Amino acid sequence: MTLRELPIIAETSHLQWGTKWHVRRALAWVNPADLAGVDFLQIESKLPQADTTSPEWHKSATEADWSVNGVYFHSEGGSPAYIKLFIRDLYRGIPKIFWLTPVITLVVAQTLAHEVGHHLIAERGYVFTRGERITPSEYEEEMAHRYAQFVIGKMKRRWYYRLAVRFTKHLAVWHSGQAYVDWKMGNYERAAESWYRSFHLDPDRVEEVHWYKCAREAAQTNRSKQDDKFTG
Repeated sequence: MTLRELPIIAETSHLQWGTKWHVRRALAWVNPADLAGVDFLQIESKLPQADTTSPEWHKSATEADWSVNGVYFHSEGGSPAYIKLFIRDLYRGIPKIFWLTPVITLVVAQTLAHEVGHHLIAERGYVFTRGERITPSEYEEEMAHRYAQFVIGKMKRRWYYRLAVRFTKHLAVWHSGQAYVDWKMGNYERAAESWYRSFHLDPDRVEEVHWYKCAREAAQTNRSKQDDKFTG
């Protein structure tokens, strides 16, 4: 199977054509040999709500409204290996005017490459070289991240992807500033979303996670006070 023949299955009509376009552009930067064993890519609107059978990471993500851009499913019991992408989180925090630009392509490529890293570990036990220590699970995440950085590094040789990286970081700063304004005005839910968008677009801004949690707690306190007012 060649790189272009890898099936892309859309389980949603929302933004499916634009997302497929970004996926194909992102796949061009992934070594086709590293995709061997991946049967298809699937696009859904968002991560479904967790239930009692869901793994802990799924429950935590839906409860805290964390972004999950994609998930890798390894082959098991006759089921194929595939990668699933979630449109809401891929586009989260990026203005519509940039939805058909290299900004989204980079987000998609980062996600795809990360999940391909997990696929390589599942299929052959290592990402780059034999003998890599892939356990515990935290180290597997680190190696998948390194593979994604390797792919993004190749993409950044093109000026328009370097410009997209710079824009994304500036957008993260803008969201952070907007969050501060909303916090001062008491719009805690909006502040939480803006702080999370800032971190989502630039994971180096780890301090935003702290403020995101603070804003969510403040929003919950406000809702509790409103409930007490109506029931009191």
